[in-house]
Amino acid sequence: MAHIRFAAEELDLFSRASHDRNPLHMSDDYTQRTAYGGRVVFGVLNALAALGQSHLRRHPGRALSSIECEFFDVALLGINYSVSTSDGPAQQATVRVTDGRRPLLEMILTFRSGEPEAFERRQEFSASSLPCRDLQRADLTVGYRASGRYAACEPDLSALCAHAGLHETWAKDRAVSALLWASYLIGMELPGKRALFSRLRFEFEPSASPSSPFDYEAEIQAISEVGELGIEASLSSGGKLWAKAQLGAHIREDLPSANTATIERMVGHSEALAGTVAFVTGGSRGLGAALVRALALHGSTVVLNFVKRQVEAENVRDSLSQTAGTIVLERGDVANLAWCLELQQRLKATLKRLDFLFCNASPPLLPLWLEPSTAARVNEFVNRSLAMVTTPMAALLPVLSETKGWNVLISSTAVSQIHPFFPHYAAAKAGAEAIVRAASAEYRTISSLIARPARLLTDLTNTPLGRRGAIAPECVAATIVRRLKGQPIPGKIEVLEQFPSDQD
Repeated sequence: MAHIRFAAEELDLFSRASHDRNPLHMSDDYTQRTAYGGRVVFGVLNALAALGQSHLRRHPGRALSSIECEFFDVALLGINYSVSTSDGPAQQATVRVTDGRRPLLEMILTFRSGEPEAFERRQEFSASSLPCRDLQRADLTVGYRASGRYAACEPDLSALCAHAGLHETWAKDRAVSALLWASYLIGMELPGKRALFSRLRFEFEPSASPSSPFDYEAEIQAISEVGELGIEASLSSGGKLWAKAQLGAHIREDLPSANTATIERMVGHSEALAGTVAFVTGGSRGLGAALVRALALHGSTVVLNFVKRQVEAENVRDSLSQTAGTIVLERGDVANLAWCLELQQRLKATLKRLDFLFCNASPPLLPLWLEPSTAARVNEFVNRSLAMVTTPMAALLPVLSETKGWNVLISSTAVSQIHPFFPHYAAAKAGAEAIVRAASAEYRTISSLIARPARLLTDLTNTPLGRRGAIAPECVAATIVRRLKGQPIPGKIEVLEQFPSDQD
């Protein structure tokens, strides 16, 4: 079985060759705010690399008739993926890319008798340097069209083919140019910035004379309930059709706008927590930001911890300037013991106390099956997740015990409703709960609260399918802060599992 692995340089090369500059593939800063946590490999690059590693080679008297590809999940940088090839019925072969047993991509190639048509590059072509379009679902309707002229960029195209080992396969000339065009159309035009490529099919005309640059026309034929576009397109040279395409792409939606007013409608405002100090890990977005807002509305001084999202952290702070609370920004890695010990000393020196410790931060969450090829990543996720809980607790529980404060863990229903694709997440949350229980036995003056929400609608879950049924983090934050305003339970552990949305 062959393997493929992607580096950032390959994404850069593919981008130059295809003119696809979608930030999901090209921007570290952008992807850190997505569910993937890092640059995503172009779906077409994944397909071409797999084809280059397959055993399929050119044979006289056999030409490529069609390519069909389904993208089940994304590929990321620095991971070894497996490539397998199987022969189907006569004139057909299948290439698959898997992460262990978990499928990422399946490509079906169909052949016909005859020789491949020559693909002539007739003139130089300069693609538009405009940024990719940012079309939202509301902007698109059935019948929406895109058209223009396209050519892949030489010599980057030749370098890409050589690097992927494509020169001796059928994915050369018009086929690879058509695939690169598909990446460009989806990633830059239709729908553009918010795209997540899901499927493609090309049927090549046997008697056409394709050349580059070529003309294209594309039209949305359907839009599914989950926001997948069904697109039909045609490619032509000199007015003669040489390929027909059916493409599918999901539209990635923004998270609902969360603000102080949203939280206030649920939890109200007061000075009930005036004089208290809270430390919230991962406080710049998602549930962490909702907790910061809810606490500030009731007068607490909140130390908002973040690692990279400086702008988001400042936005949360600035949005709370008119509340009874105060926001203090603390940038640092809570899994780093030295940083947490320095924080402990700063809290003692400046704020003099700590009343609430919220362990909320988590690494990016992606599906993993429990098998040899993923064991190292499962362990890495569990270790990193636990470090983001054990380290701040080790440094700050002594301070928290002096005020008889609350130790709050954001856990998940995953500890009891385990999904086979997320053993790492279930193990991490179960381990974190065990740490809280051990800490409760050691620090008898501390009250402990474990919150177990179902899937939250945050950056970690903001995918076309992950959004379905997810609950708003504001509901969880409101329920937690309502409880913290009540009587403490020193030496005990309370578990919250119900988070109603009607908390007016």
